[in-house]
This record gives sequence, C-alpha cells and structure tokens, in this order.
Amino acid sequence: MSRHDGGAASAPSAESVRRGGHDGARPVVQRSLDGVALASAALFGFVAVVALTASLMSPSVQEQARDTPMVLFAGMTLAVALCDWLCLKGIRDHDRAMSLGAFACSVMLAVCGGAAASFMIRCTQPMTAGALFASCYVAVNMTLMMVLVADPTIGGAIVATFASSVPLMLICAVALIHTLHVRLLAGFVLTVAVCCLQMLPNIVMHVPDRYLVEWRTYMTRRWTVRGGIPEKSRVLTRADVHDDMQTFLARYSTGFTICMMLMLLTYAIVADSCAFDQPYDRIGFLTLSAALFLFLTLKPRQSGRPFERYLMRLGGVTVLLIWCMHMPHALPDWGQALPLACVLTVGALGLTMAFGMLAQHGGFHSLALSRIGDVLCFASMMCTPPATFFAVGALEFIRGL
Repeated sequence: MSRHDGGAASAPSAESVRRGGHDGARPVVQRSLDGVALASAALFGFVAVVALTASLMSPSVQEQARDTPMVLFAGMTLAVALCDWLCLKGIRDHDRAMSLGAFACSVMLAVCGGAAASFMIRCTQPMTAGALFASCYVAVNMTLMMVLVADPTIGGAIVATFASSVPLMLICAVALIHTLHVRLLAGFVLTVAVCCLQMLPNIVMHVPDRYLVEWRTYMTRRWTVRGGIPEKSRVLTRADVHDDMQTFLARYSTGFTICMMLMLLTYAIVADSCAFDQPYDRIGFLTLSAALFLFLTLKPRQSGRPFERYLMRLGGVTVLLIWCMHMPHALPDWGQALPLACVLTVGALGLTMAFGMLAQHGGFHSLALSRIGDVLCFASMMCTPPATFFAVGALEFIRGL
C-alpha cells in the first residue's frame, strides 16, 4: 500500500516538473522575441529616416514623395507607443534588461519620428528643423513616461533624457528663428556636451534633505545639513540609499551616453561644414580635433566603469578617423609630406609611452605622469570652446553682424 501511495505521489510531482520546465522556457522565448522585435524596430526606423533624408534631398523626388514623411511619422508613433508599453510591462514584471532596452528603442524611434516629421514642412535649414522636431518629440514622450513610471532606474534615465532634450529644443528653436548656420549650432552643442561630460557627476549627484551628514569632526557640534540631529537618528544603511543611488547611476549613465553621442555627431557636422580655405577656421579645426582626441584619450583614466572607458576610447578613435578623413582639406599644401608626418608623430608618441612605462618602477614617476595626464585632460577640455569658436566661423559671423 505504501509503495502504491508513493508511486501515486510521484506522478503529480513529475508532471508538475514537466509543466514548470515548459512554463519556465516560455518567458525566455518571449523575451528573446521581444528583444528581436525592439532591435528590428529601431533598425528599421534608422534606415527609413536615412533613406528618406537621402531621397528628399533630391529636387526631382521632393515633390513626388511629400506624403512619405507623414506615413513614416505615423508608423514611428505607433512603434514608440509599443516600446513604451513594453517598458512599462518590463517594469511590472521586474525585467530590468527588457525595460531598459524598450526605453532605449523608444528614444531612438522618437528621434527618428521627429526627424521624419520635419520633412513635412518646407524649410531652408532641414538639419536644424530635424533636430528641433526630434528633441521636441523626445521631450513630449519623456513627459508622458515620467507620469507613468515609478521605477528609480528607468525614472532616472527618463529625467536625464528629458533634461537633455529640452535645452537642445530651445537652442534649435533660437537657431531656426535667427536663421543661424548649422555649423554654429553644432559648435555650440559640441562645447556644451564637452563641458557637461566633465561636470556630469556634479550635475546629477546631490544629497537629499532627509540624509544626515555625519562627520566625526562635527559630531560634538551636532552639525547636519538642515540643523541639529534629531533625537531618533541612526546611521544610514545600504537599503536606505539604494533607490537614490540607482536613480543617480541611471542619470549619470544616460547623460554620459547622450553627451558622447551629441559630441561625436556635432564634431562630424563641424568637420563636414568647416571652411578650410579660411586660416582661422583651419587652425580652429585642427586645434579642436587635437583637443577632442586628447580629451577622449586621457579622460578614461578618471573613470572606474568599463562601459565609460570603452565608449570614450571608441569616441577617440572616431574623432581620429574623421580628423584623418578631412586632413587633406585642412592641410592642402602638405599633402605629399602628410604620410611621413603621421609616421613620425606615431613613432614619437610610441617612444614617449614606452619611456613612461619604463619610468614607473619607482612610484614617483607614476604619480608625476598621472598628474601630467590630469593637467593635459583639463587643458584639452578648456581648449575646446575657443577652438570650436574659430572652427565654426563664429569670428566671421560676429564681424558680419
């Protein structure tokens, strides 16, 4: 009897295991499908906007394809709504990766939708209008998401995106009203992005009023941010600051990514629209390229997160590639001697780095090289605004006022 009961009891358990394994595999498959759908939607939006931009730039196609931006904008709006719904669903299901991926795709599709909507109107400055519509679309989408999202990580990313899109929208509106050249707009955004990247920890980090600032030196004076220490005070634990730290990290990561993207995009615009026949513009572009490359090469030393270091180094390589592509235009008289100059420069840098690595055995030289790197990083950041001023032709613009 006991053997029969044991067999009867083991049958449901095996069936439940089989059901549990089948049900456990279903969310994994659904999550993979959702990820593929998000990546496909973002890729489709980017390719569609690029193809639309290339087609509408032709005067012969512009009159025939006037309804295409409207249809594309409607499709992008539906895709953004779907990504927002997936983000909210990921938050409810405690799926952090899916919610972050849906949020990133929503922002990208909103940018593409705004750029597509800018082609529905006639404008003499299509790039400025596209940036204005894209930033406006992102700001509206982030405003709606801030009302619906209470997660600290996604909420921090939403706040950082909204805080980046609103100033960009105002800057583009001013540039469009005063009919400023797109390179002036790009130069200003480039300068702001570099400065914000340097000051980003001070921008996103703050001490909430409910935190007690406790220092051993001031414990005898009963000193805090807002006055005396309450009677029922205690030391803060990790659980107390977990949500706030998640919000700060999300704001910092999102702001860092946006600053890097704006920096590289605006630098490409400045390099493409620079007047190399003017001496001030040529010298400004060369100085700006060297300063950006030096900043993105030395700045990763001050970062402790691998994502930031890899992204900044990738940005430095991108700046170097754009710089080399426009080097024949920036130095037309040195076209024949340019390869030899590049080889000599790389050789000198290699010898300097080898000497620096060999000189670090004592410790003092390592500290000295570290301080030299910090000074060069700060100096390159300070050289970026004046170099951008000359590279975008702001001097000639002021003279023409």
